[in-house]
Amino acid sequence: MQFWDSIDYNNSRKVLVIPNITNSSNIEKDSFIDVIHNHIKALEKYGEYFWHVLVPTGNVTKKLNLPNVKQHQIDIPGDMMNQRAFPSDELMKHLKNIEYDVIYSHLPDWPQVGRYAKFGTKIYGYSHWFEGSKHLPCNGVDRRDGKAKWLWLPIELLGISQMETCYLNTQDQKNRVLSEAKEIFKDEFVNTLDGILTVWNLGVEKSKIVDKPSENKRKIIVFNHRAAAYKGYPKFLELMREYRKRRDDFVVWIPQLNGQSPESWIDNSKSPKHEYYQRLQDCMVGIQMRQSNYGWSVSGTDCMMNGTPMVWQESDCYREIDPNGIFWKNKKDFFEILDKILDDDTYRRELELKAIDRANELSTNEDKMIKELHKNLSN
Repeated sequence: MQFWDSIDYNNSRKVLVIPNITNSSNIEKDSFIDVIHNHIKALEKYGEYFWHVLVPTGNVTKKLNLPNVKQHQIDIPGDMMNQRAFPSDELMKHLKNIEYDVIYSHLPDWPQVGRYAKFGTKIYGYSHWFEGSKHLPCNGVDRRDGKAKWLWLPIELLGISQMETCYLNTQDQKNRVLSEAKEIFKDEFVNTLDGILTVWNLGVEKSKIVDKPSENKRKIIVFNHRAAAYKGYPKFLELMREYRKRRDDFVVWIPQLNGQSPESWIDNSKSPKHEYYQRLQDCMVGIQMRQSNYGWSVSGTDCMMNGTPMVWQESDCYREIDPNGIFWKNKKDFFEILDKILDDDTYRRELELKAIDRANELSTNEDKMIKELHKNLSN
């Protein structure tokens, strides 16, 4: 008996998934695994699918241990940067031997997928990241020996040009990709990309949104993003150190900060997902610094759906998440906003309720986009 005998494999729509692994050292916490797991589960009500998912050798994930999923181990460079440039030698074998009707690629950096896919196979994509320069100054160039010296965006765009549709997180991000593309390619090619790139503003799972804010709020400022330069962590730390000179009646929680905490008032303790959500509910405010990939902020919506208001550093992509949110451009405004949230319970309560309302509005996004994804993959 085959492992897929519990479903109607022969009549299922078979999807080959090309992964985008950025956390191979802890595959269960990789953001791609979260995204593809959510898509697989959400599509169950629209049709019968079977998913062939490529995963790094030795990194079979429990999250994808589902009856309609088979994980195929493949040698993928564990480094986030090298993965983009060096497709596995086994890729051609899997493209030839796996039975699939359509490809769902989360790594447009591999145009070899389109070159060696079975003839006539349609490719749909999802780009989590773009390596640009002026308009999208994301990480990519590293002057150290043995590191990348040339941005990969032209290759990414070639991969996208093979697709029917490629989703990305924000309109701001799309505008920047097209602006960058105009400096590399002719107008005809850029117009083709414009038609393929489709904005998918990520949603919030309705069942995870709290009904009302916590009554146990404490003076905790949370930075629940990766503690990395492209997420604005160094600048955030600088601002918090200065803000502590102004007042010292708060603590900062940075759950994704590894190693020893840099300050006694910074808590970097980790929690399982359900406890993480509970702890977010007790925070007074979440901070989102400007990030260089101009994408969505799942960590931001994590706060909102748990009744914790966000304060955003001015950026067009964040206004897609929270159009009527609290934004700041300079340090003076930032500190004054924090003071009001920490000190004025009535004002903060209004922001907490607005955060929950906006999370409920965002919950409709996912259903709409999952329906579109189903329409494409089942075509």
